[in-house]
Amino acid sequence: MFNLNNVKLQFTKNALRLIAKKAIAKNTGARGLRSILESILTEAMFEVPGSKPGEDSVEVVLVDEEAVGTADISGCGAKVLHRSSGLEHASRPVGSTVTMEKKIATKEDLGSEFEAPSRALSL
Repeated sequence: MFNLNNVKLQFTKNALRLIAKKAIAKNTGARGLRSILESILTEAMFEVPGSKPGEDSVEVVLVDEEAVGTADISGCGAKVLHRSSGLEHASRPVGSTVTMEKKIATKEDLGSEFEAPSRALSL
């Protein structure tokens, strides 16, 4: 959906780790993962299509650790970065980002702390 509006969707590596941990804690598989992503991206999904092209248009939707939150506490949601908001500084948070158009996270990206429960592997 963001691509249709020429908006980049970016995740920090730590945000991907937190999302994976939340999905594993819910133990509901793909539905749980979808629910987590919807809760993070809902506001951005409504704001992006209403953004008019020009100087103040939305350029990046950024999901970082603050957007995801912790296992117990919900995050603040994705950050919508406008073209006029000094994007060159705002879109490069501490740590690297993953642009979803170019890369899909692998188990190696999530690190050794990513472990799937054994019953998830025995389908």
